[in-house]
Amino acid sequence: MGRYIVCTVWGMVFMFIVGFIGAPLTQSSYDPVTLLVVGAIFGFLFSLIIPKITAHSVKDDSVYSK
Repeated sequence: MGRYIVCTVWGMVFMFIVGFIGAPLTQSSYDPVTLLVVGAIFGFLFSLIIPKITAHSVKDDSVYSK
């Protein structure tokens, strides 16, 4: 459960920073609510995908390495 929360929060932080820097560069408006929602979605999806990617690099008795 902690993995999902941490990845979601960091996804929101990184998207907030990227949007803050990217909005002036693309001459678009800065909308923090949209950035936080998109960051939360990407962070949650990343937390679901990353165990499947890293499971084959370490062989142990976890559910993901089978």
